[in-house]
Amino acid sequence: MINLPIFPLQIVVLPGTLQSLQIFEPRYLNMVKDCMTHQRGFVISFKSDKSDNINFGIEKRGTLVEIIDFNNLPNGLLGITVKAKEKVNIKSIVQLEDRSYIGEILPQVEPQVDDQSLLARYPDLLDVLTQLKDHPNIKTLPIEIDLTSADSVTYHLGSLIPLSTDEKQLLLNAFDAGQRLKILSKIIQTIRDK
Repeated sequence: MINLPIFPLQIVVLPGTLQSLQIFEPRYLNMVKDCMTHQRGFVISFKSDKSDNINFGIEKRGTLVEIIDFNNLPNGLLGITVKAKEKVNIKSIVQLEDRSYIGEILPQVEPQVDDQSLLARYPDLLDVLTQLKDHPNIKTLPIEIDLTSADSVTYHLGSLIPLSTDEKQLLLNAFDAGQRLKILSKIIQTIRDK
């Protein structure tokens, strides 16, 4: 278990994906500077409007990210791009004097799955992801999708199709890739039925 900064946002970032962020609050500018200075990541976790005294409204499962690019934006804000590394559990959260957060972070290790047989049960999901991957707007993104990995397929598909924050958190909370495939299959069927 290690202590890392937590960046609570109203988005869910899935492992293996990229996310662009605009940083403007001094507490998070300091967090980014500290992470870059010490070459360490931070955790993005969903923060709901419903705050409680124990967790500050921050989900106990988030994603460890690392900063891969940064620049000053025309609007005067700091732009960063992060790569989501892995799903993590947040064991405790403390709010610091500057109102930023730090937490005890534990990697969430998922059980091994048989990727080939699992993906063979969901050929329609592979088809959807393959079509999305070949879309001109997606081709320009620096993402690496491994169509032989159930984790890669589920997380990238979950980030590329229009999902609500609750649906993305459901994917992040899933026990393993098999459970994520079931969730995505139901969601895509619902989209098709509309």
